[in-house]
Amino acid sequence: MLNKLKGLQLNLLHGLLAVVLLGGIICVEWVVGVTTTQYQQMKSNKATTELVGIRSQMEQLFGEASRAAFAFSSYFSVQPVTEPVNTRLLAVSVLKESPVVKRVSVWRNQELLFAYPLTPAMSLWTSDTPDEYDVTSPSSQLFEHYEVSAPRLVENGALAVDVTLPIYTRHFTFSGFYWGSVRLLVDISEIMSRVRDGSAANYDLALSRPSVEKLGEEVFVGDAEIVDKADATTELEVFNETWRIHARAKHIGYDVNGMGWLRFFGYAGVFVLAAVIALLSRSYRALHHQARTDSLTGLLNRRALTQRFKVLTQRTDRPIEVIYIDLNEFKPINDEYGHAVGDRFLKHVALILNTYVSDKEAGRIGGDEFVVLRRLKSPDSDTRDSVTAIIEHLREHPFTFEHGELTIHASVGRAEFPKEGRSLEELLHVADERMYEDKNKNA
Repeated sequence: MLNKLKGLQLNLLHGLLAVVLLGGIICVEWVVGVTTTQYQQMKSNKATTELVGIRSQMEQLFGEASRAAFAFSSYFSVQPVTEPVNTRLLAVSVLKESPVVKRVSVWRNQELLFAYPLTPAMSLWTSDTPDEYDVTSPSSQLFEHYEVSAPRLVENGALAVDVTLPIYTRHFTFSGFYWGSVRLLVDISEIMSRVRDGSAANYDLALSRPSVEKLGEEVFVGDAEIVDKADATTELEVFNETWRIHARAKHIGYDVNGMGWLRFFGYAGVFVLAAVIALLSRSYRALHHQARTDSLTGLLNRRALTQRFKVLTQRTDRPIEVIYIDLNEFKPINDEYGHAVGDRFLKHVALILNTYVSDKEAGRIGGDEFVVLRRLKSPDSDTRDSVTAIIEHLREHPFTFEHGELTIHASVGRAEFPKEGRSLEELLHVADERMYEDKNKNA
């Protein structure tokens, strides 16, 4: 029962070790997960707040371009017949007020009438469209509001869009209301540059817009990875279109690598605790082993032999043989060669006995006294030769040391459970008497 209790205690220690390791890892990962979620939420909240300011700044710049287009549309609505010089003055004023507008052009019947600034190949007021001038004609279809082209690269390598606004007039010279259109080249690269110089310096930005060709959104500023891993996204009204701004933080006052340090210290604590439990388990096993074994030979001691005998009698109905062994002439070995050689002699005997008993059911109960437990195959087994067999087994394995070779001589007695006793003490008493009979016979 005591052996089972000790085994249960060892199992509990092993179970506690497994629980500490598994539970510790789960707890560390839970803390890291909660902290990471809070950090991501904090980063997302801050990015959303910053993105509102970025959107406001971009809407202001696009608003300036919108007002520039409306100014030209209103001017030609009132004065469709005007002098080129007056139109140029208006264009200079508009571009000064809206630095993101890089070019203004006026169209009628898909023919370019006016453009500013000029290229060397253009006149101030022209009905020609030179190839050197990077400009596309507006749609021939009538429209009532802004028309925004797809983003494209212009002559200086910048990304821009063409914003077209119709011109309607009631001037008596023209029949109908639609007169033509004004087109502005809005520099998206300039807008992004101005935004990045402000609060967006800590973010990677991307712009996307609806795309019929791509059956979804087209990312035309920034990388698609920014869109996929954005910390914040918001909509941006650009004339009559809805674009989306995506922001991914470069850093927001908190280092995500701190999660690595949290894991490091968390796992360190878990493994330190696990190491303490493992040391306790190892110490317990060592103490348990010391309490059950003979310190010199490593064989079972009297207490452990008693426990083992009880286990054997409970597990099987087969007879059990108790063999009592006493070494002859051991004292002269100690006296002649010293106790160190005597101890080595006892260890050698223990090793030989362990090879004789397959399941290590051998013990030392005194200075030169040993006990072997053997389960017999059946109640009718012939055990008369067991004493002779063990004596011969010991003699066949002499002790060899630096002074020569010593043959092992022993006196042996035996007793059988349950014929001659029910307890180990009773059987040892019977076997001890028979051992002395054998010793006196060989004296």
